[in-house]
Amino acid sequence: MPITGVGSWLPTIDEFNAHWLAVNAVVGGLGGFKLSGNYTQVMFAGDRTTLATAITDVQNKDNARQNAAGDRDVKRAAIRPRMLQFGPTVRGLLPNSRHIPGIPRTPGFSQSPGVWRDRMDDMVNLWLAINTNTPPVTGFTPPLLLSGAYPQATFATERTALDTAFTVVSATDLDATSAREIRNAAFAPMYQRMKQYRLSVASALPVGHPLIASIPALSPAPGSTPDPVQLSASWNAGTELADLLWSACTEPDLDYYSIRYHPGPRYKSAEEQTVDSVIAGTEAFSTFFGLPATGSVAWFKVYVVTTTGNEKGSNAVKVVRV
Repeated sequence: MPITGVGSWLPTIDEFNAHWLAVNAVVGGLGGFKLSGNYTQVMFAGDRTTLATAITDVQNKDNARQNAAGDRDVKRAAIRPRMLQFGPTVRGLLPNSRHIPGIPRTPGFSQSPGVWRDRMDDMVNLWLAINTNTPPVTGFTPPLLLSGAYPQATFATERTALDTAFTVVSATDLDATSAREIRNAAFAPMYQRMKQYRLSVASALPVGHPLIASIPALSPAPGSTPDPVQLSASWNAGTELADLLWSACTEPDLDYYSIRYHPGPRYKSAEEQTVDSVIAGTEAFSTFFGLPATGSVAWFKVYVVTTTGNEKGSNAVKVVRV
């Protein structure tokens, strides 16, 4: 299997490891066939274990980041309607008062944590000032309540919870980035070892030995990379799922389609997560992955994966839950 993405790393390494074991059975000697620096198959297998652990850690950290983002989005979706209510309520109950100019604008759902924190703080402070009512506003009796007898104290509590959620997203995002760097650093020397192996292993075997013809590939054969499909997507309010549709792949060696996700704001293939896979002949998929609340944003790609392990990603599409 050629190297086409993170998902191909371990299968390709396993092919090299199996081939190396077969070569050792022919070559014999202490440690068998070795690369530069007396690097052996046992060392290669040990590095594979380290890399597998690092790959799993990235998956775990990505999942933690996604869960944190989901919690943040649910909290944003809950508190934002209260911020939208606040301005009209103040204008209606305290018209022409000194408080009107201080009404904060409601942040857009995907605006930065800094904007959200500033606007929420402005609302908390203004609401406190309105409830204090000093000097009193003629015709107004505090406290100010939003619909459902929603008080300032409840908003302040929800504001603190959302602030914490923003912090957790930031922390889990850094954790995922760090884990990805560790994973990539573990793979880079293994890739170089596999290149060395392909260049030098034939010299250790008898001329014409069958193992020479079965040395694993590292790169896709010329012309073997499949054409990408064209993806479109939209939010389905009826099913509360994102509907993904794509053009049919005409590759004769199509194996399956792989659905992948990125939180954005731009799609980065190096940071994508696999959502699911669908069999050849299916050109549609529905999901709420990464879209837990109204306003949540998710990016998707669909990859064509061939029976040889080669793959090609579609265009990236953005879905906003409405």
